[in-house]
Amino acid sequence: MTIPLNMNRRGFFKMATIASVASVGALSLTPSQAAAAIDVSHKIKISGDLRTYTQRMALATIFVKEDVEKAHFLEVLTKEYDEFESYIAALRAGDAAYQMEPEQNKLVLEAINTVEVGWKVLGPAIKHIIDEGAASEADFKKIEKVNVQVMSLADSLIHRVLLEYKADLPQVLAYQIDVAGAQRTISQKMIKEGILVAMGFDVEAHHTMLMGSMSLFEFGLAKLNGKMLHNEVMLPTPSDGMKTQLGRADEIWAEIKPCLEKLDNGHKTSTEEAVELSQKADQMFDVFGAISDELLERAAMI
Repeated sequence: MTIPLNMNRRGFFKMATIASVASVGALSLTPSQAAAAIDVSHKIKISGDLRTYTQRMALATIFVKEDVEKAHFLEVLTKEYDEFESYIAALRAGDAAYQMEPEQNKLVLEAINTVEVGWKVLGPAIKHIIDEGAASEADFKKIEKVNVQVMSLADSLIHRVLLEYKADLPQVLAYQIDVAGAQRTISQKMIKEGILVAMGFDVEAHHTMLMGSMSLFEFGLAKLNGKMLHNEVMLPTPSDGMKTQLGRADEIWAEIKPCLEKLDNGHKTSTEEAVELSQKADQMFDVFGAISDELLERAAMI
């Protein structure tokens, strides 16, 4: 199943759910078991998006602060801010369009609460930039101080969901959804870190983080290609559709990696180079989003 270009994500989830219900009899699953698989796959995906949006918003903030393609990056900030708010609400209260029930697990609710605590610091700083149409030095520093912390809280939420609902979704599929989401996050994070190093902002710390992000990204590619263990589990050989997307990711990575290495070795980036890197990050965001959609479809067909 592919997503028609004129169909939004909620429409896709609805179609996938109908397909899943139709397949219940063939796979001897009860409707409640099929619904649980859909619910958990969405929990993992949406929690992963929260993790990604922290880095996507932090990256956009840099461009708004530097007054580079400000209108576009303010639009990115607004979209991801709204989706972060919407996704937190969906995780807590459920969402019929995502086929998610209100959260009942106390430990998962505690993890959601913790993300919200971090968002109460990060969110208002993002909203202030959106409202003002500009990023002050104070806004920028506040976001840089807390964005990775909130990312880590969202990552902990994913781990809690994986643990608490491990019986409801095949482990390797749950891991694939998580790793694909992590690749989306790192694609934004490492571009942000490279640009901050080039700007001379907290260089030592961002150099260290950039080196780690680049390694993690390569590990993620290997894991999704079935060439490296994830949590002591080898992920399955990717489908033909995933292979196509992973091949595209390899091509983009071959362009990004040397640019990041140059930035980390003291190369000062031009505005044009920085914008081009952000565009490559967007391409990676879309590639791993397509992989995530295929994996969600697979969960809906269990």
